[in-house]
Amino acid sequence: MFDKRAFLFLAITIFLSFICNSQLMGQHRRENRPVPHRGQRIALAQHRPGVIIAYGGVPYHYDNGCFYRPIDNYLEVVAPPIGIHVRILPPGYRRIYVGTNIVFYFNGVFYRPSNREDYEVVQPPVGAEVPELPDGAQVLVLNEQKVYELDGTYYKEEIRDGQTWYRVIGKDGVVNTEITYTLQIGDTLEDLPEGCRPVVIKNQKYYVSPDNVYYQEVIADNKLLYTVVGK
Repeated sequence: MFDKRAFLFLAITIFLSFICNSQLMGQHRRENRPVPHRGQRIALAQHRPGVIIAYGGVPYHYDNGCFYRPIDNYLEVVAPPIGIHVRILPPGYRRIYVGTNIVFYFNGVFYRPSNREDYEVVQPPVGAEVPELPDGAQVLVLNEQKVYELDGTYYKEEIRDGQTWYRVIGKDGVVNTEITYTLQIGDTLEDLPEGCRPVVIKNQKYYVSPDNVYYQEVIADNKLLYTVVGK
């Protein structure tokens, strides 16, 4: 016997599933949108409105993590000047720790929170590790090792726990392919590094990172923090 209620319920379920999947696919496309590469030019009349940020007498256009500099009737994609501020981080940014300091990374640009309640573009911190190279990075061989370069910043590929990471090993033409940076026991972070998982040792809860650094929750000034307790 045909059950109208069951059929109606099934139809609604399929429709909602389709809508949700469509929204997720749309989000996926936005997060993986193509990023204009350095030097690419766009006709000023064809560029969608972004935020204009005056810095050093230049009206930079900022749009979703890309910086454009006006040249004649074009906008050229450029590396942002160190010290320029933006109100909003670009979609898809990464949270990166260098020691106990936190910076944000997107496509070769590093930001830090400023006391102006916005974000300042800073020099790439040597020792920072990022999960992907910026678009347009070129392959070079230095000290018989393969490295990548963009905007004067050098990255070295490293494999850890089956995952590929890229460590900043130099900037402005100065490179040290042997540099390493590790957290020290006692260092305290506001947030756990990406990829941490909880573990229980002797009835005590810890968090361990992909590079086998152990963290323990602590409360200080009514704030939840994480302290390095072992490696």
